[in-house]
Amino acid sequence: MASSEKKSRRRSAKAPAEPPPFDPQPVEPPSIAVAELSAGAAADEMPSIPVPDPEDELAAFASDGELSALFVSDGLEHLGTIEAAILKFEAAPADLSLLNDIFRPFHTVKGNAGVLGISSVQEVAHRVEALLDLARSGARPFGPREIELVLQSVDLLTLMIKQLPARVAGEPTVNVADRVRALGLALDTLMAEPLQAVAAAMAAQAYEQASARQEPAPEAADPFQRTEESQSTVRVDTRKLDSLVDMVGELVIAQTILAEDPVLLRSIDERLSRRLSQVRRITSELQRSAMSMRMVAIRQTFQKMARLVRDQSKRTGKPIALVLAGEDTELDRKLVEHITDPLMHMVRNAVDHGVEPAAVRLAAGKPTEATLRLSASHQAGTIVIEIGDDGGGLDTDAILAKAQAQGLAADDAVLSPAEIHQFIFQPGFSTAQQVTELSGRGVGMDVVRRNIEALRGRIDIQTTPGQGTTFSIRLPLTLAIVDGILLSVGTERFVIPTFAVRESLQPRSDQVHTVQGRGCMVQVRDQLIPVLHVGEAFGIRGARERPTDGTVVVAEDNGRPVALVVDELLGKQEVVIKGLGETFEGVRGVAGGAILGDGRIGLILDVGGLLSLAA
Repeated sequence: MASSEKKSRRRSAKAPAEPPPFDPQPVEPPSIAVAELSAGAAADEMPSIPVPDPEDELAAFASDGELSALFVSDGLEHLGTIEAAILKFEAAPADLSLLNDIFRPFHTVKGNAGVLGISSVQEVAHRVEALLDLARSGARPFGPREIELVLQSVDLLTLMIKQLPARVAGEPTVNVADRVRALGLALDTLMAEPLQAVAAAMAAQAYEQASARQEPAPEAADPFQRTEESQSTVRVDTRKLDSLVDMVGELVIAQTILAEDPVLLRSIDERLSRRLSQVRRITSELQRSAMSMRMVAIRQTFQKMARLVRDQSKRTGKPIALVLAGEDTELDRKLVEHITDPLMHMVRNAVDHGVEPAAVRLAAGKPTEATLRLSASHQAGTIVIEIGDDGGGLDTDAILAKAQAQGLAADDAVLSPAEIHQFIFQPGFSTAQQVTELSGRGVGMDVVRRNIEALRGRIDIQTTPGQGTTFSIRLPLTLAIVDGILLSVGTERFVIPTFAVRESLQPRSDQVHTVQGRGCMVQVRDQLIPVLHVGEAFGIRGARERPTDGTVVVAEDNGRPVALVVDELLGKQEVVIKGLGETFEGVRGVAGGAILGDGRIGLILDVGGLLSLAA
């Protein structure tokens, strides 16, 4: 009997019953009696949210691991949908059909939680669902206070659902009992409001809606609109997917080694050559297909930024319009996981330090509402994410003065604006006059750059005084494969990412200079670039010592160039990245390793680390 009940629960949660689609019909404003009855009934029937027995809840959640994992992933996805719909409704309150897009996911979360016995999630979702049901039926208005409460409930439910696996595992979690009680009290207070307040709010809302149809505004681009396509999908454990990608990588390495085997290269059998070419094509297509399975759109990350900007705008009192572009741009799932926190740091700093207060903007002849732009795009085989504002721009003189005061730059140093702006990435560096909970651009920016560089990316800055600043984050499409240039240094082989290489040359003797205090430099046109002998840096015997005897590769990181002296360039190659383990994890200048076509190991160079070695 228990087994059949378990199977029944599994079927119910995997295919939760959706409510019939709500077809909004024009309705007459509810009478006073209806509004009073609705509000009164809700208050009487909905006591403060009870806090369930945590032991019973955890036992129910742990009873079926597969079902529980499905509940967590589905629940978080539905809550993300709710948040997007609320932000759309806040921007277009006349579109009452959006209330259905908010109501339906709440109903599904409530139902799935009830199937699993997660009564705390079920109760919270049920209470908010009741408020939404009254609003979509026209029995009460849905204004700023209701929006704020629903957003708070989304945050609370997200935390509760995310913590469920950790609670089962006995790991420390945040106690949400007080937040659940506070949310229940706020809902009770709102739904038990006197009739006059409800009626007045409904009348005001109806008047605003009637006024807005008199002069229809042009439809703005919806940053959250999603194109619906008829397609079938299947959920796969990410560990299985990662294992598949790893095995395909091993297959690519084996195929490359086989193709460059000396015995096969000496073969003149045309039929064998054709078959090897076919294997190469199939392997390459399999690799592309496997990698595409791990690619996800950046839409969900951008949605989190939309909520962040909305909250910080209200907190700081600065009106800000967020403009999104390229939400459908796809990149590696692991990149998405690691880029969220750096983006949140940069968006917070843009709101707090980049955008001026409304009064300052008005005095400068700007609109009181600032604009924050967030975009993603594919460029030259990389992902470029831009965070731009139309604020006051970076104060180059203030940054230089602060850097000199902290001993980061000499008093007589002659630095370009791009070099000066790089100081904001120093730990604890900030030019903010007043410390706030968000503070200036320097707060957390060293962490941002460190995280971006760990993803083999870089950050560029474009700023114009009085007009704003744009941060451009350039990332590889995936962390599993790197498109690089193969270098020879003595008996060793290195791979440098293609996007980090600016140019290569064989310098003449008159281009090599020794500058006092700065060591060996190579003159490339009108610029002196510091030299780093790769062979000397890694202690490689037999490497060519003089730049004029070898090849100089000019690489760049965050606008900072370095001239790498190597023996020769061996060509361009796409390699599968392999970790070097804990033993070599802290080696500067090395980002990983790769197995080359001849079966040898090639180290993948990290330009940022090489710059620190050159310094």
